[in-house]
Amino acid sequence: MQIFRKYKIPLITLLIFTLIGLILWFFRDIKYFILFISIGLLDSSTRIIIEKYPKLRQISRRLLQLFLAGLLFGWLGLYIGVNFQFPEIFFDFSAGIITGALIQLLVSRIVLPFFLGNAFCSRACWNGAFFELINSKTSCKKKPKKRSNFIAWGYLIFLIIFSFSVAFFWNPAGNLELRRYWIIGENLFIISCGLILTSIWGSRAYCRMLCPFLTISSIIAPYSIFKITPVKADDCISCNLCNLACPMLIDVMTYVHNKERVNNRTCILCERCVSACPENVLRIADKIPNLNNSRVIIKR
Repeated sequence: MQIFRKYKIPLITLLIFTLIGLILWFFRDIKYFILFISIGLLDSSTRIIIEKYPKLRQISRRLLQLFLAGLLFGWLGLYIGVNFQFPEIFFDFSAGIITGALIQLLVSRIVLPFFLGNAFCSRACWNGAFFELINSKTSCKKKPKKRSNFIAWGYLIFLIIFSFSVAFFWNPAGNLELRRYWIIGENLFIISCGLILTSIWGSRAYCRMLCPFLTISSIIAPYSIFKITPVKADDCISCNLCNLACPMLIDVMTYVHNKERVNNRTCILCERCVSACPENVLRIADKIPNLNNSRVIIKR
């Protein structure tokens, strides 16, 4: 039981990806089982390494993110021709087929958020991987802008209308060559848009403000089992390093002071706040430990 408690998250992660792989193998093809069991093994191995060697938390996560991003975008996207972006869902729907975009939506934005919130964004998203590389090198010209639900949902609705319009006049879903050109063009647009918005609205602005997948998964993320949790809230020294480290501009320190788990809809569980905390106050957990940390004053 002690081993299970210590490695609860990697074991549950591996179980989830295994079940998803088995279900998709039953309905589609064995290659989906191989893909998801591989992702589960990689993610779980990374979490075990982090548990044993906390100082390797960020480099392990980044290596996992770069590998999975390369696998999903480079191999499955550009080479195989599977488009994972949001408009592809409507292209496929109009063409009467199902490809990677819908599977990503169901798995990464509907199923996984019940367990690990928006963790896909910090561990597998290829656009997110690029934005993290330039995050510290791109300065915001103005005061960083907090997420606006009006902008996020407005962009989502615009994408749905736009996607159906494109599918009606010129659907790239049925043509592999066209799909590859669309994949390249769409991702270049997202990266260009992200660079411009980051310089205006702050770090990972496209992710925070516009990403349609994050808008959908953020509905479920507040109900996730595992969240960034103040496991030693009384040890907080109010250094503000957690807030400075957060790429999504979340006020982590306020959650710590209130002894609450980080329940922000845009939290991507990148654990930068965990790594930044000098007192090891934070970690990913399923609940706040019931520790009796109150100071006892002894009267002499």
